[in-house]
Amino acid sequence: MSWASTWQHGTVPLVWKGTHFETEGGSDTEESDSEQPLTEPQQVVAILDLKSTKPPPLPVEARHARSTATSVRQHILNVASDKRTHAHLLALRMPIHQPATVAGWIMQQRANGRKVQTIKTAMCWALNPNRSQAWVCKKAGGGPTQAYAAKGLALHLRMHPFTRFEVQHASSMYDSWIEQRDRLTLALASRNSCRTLEAATALVALQDQH
Repeated sequence: MSWASTWQHGTVPLVWKGTHFETEGGSDTEESDSEQPLTEPQQVVAILDLKSTKPPPLPVEARHARSTATSVRQHILNVASDKRTHAHLLALRMPIHQPATVAGWIMQQRANGRKVQTIKTAMCWALNPNRSQAWVCKKAGGGPTQAYAAKGLALHLRMHPFTRFEVQHASSMYDSWIEQRDRLTLALASRNSCRTLEAATALVALQDQH
């Protein structure tokens, strides 16, 4: 028997299906129709229900962040080793260094060679864990190439004590962060180029003196 939640998305309620929450009557094709957060009681139920086939989504309240992250990891560990997907294996293989911010997690992934679009797709999937691959790729502007690793990265992100708002904020700011990084990289490259030119000019002048 399903239990209808008190949270309403327009006229569409979230419904407890016995193993997970679903948006009843919602469209999986509308780009603006993002998944909505659970209420606090729903989040607690999702955290404690380790028999569910789906781990709890990102929490709204910071006080549930750590227990949600622990529950997500436990859900993955509870999957039999011969039934774990590529996403499960990737999420478990990457160490959790507990960065203090989502930005810190992003920097970790960049240091590991992950592409910008893959990380953006992963954050979108972390915010919309029940959406299809096609929907997430369309929403994040990615493709099958990014989706291969993004699902595992999304699970890894959810194993950190971050709130839904923190991931949303990082996702919305990511493009500007990349632009700032590129400008800084260009400025440093230009400065180093000028220094190299100055050094070469000085070397030529020294040689001319001899």
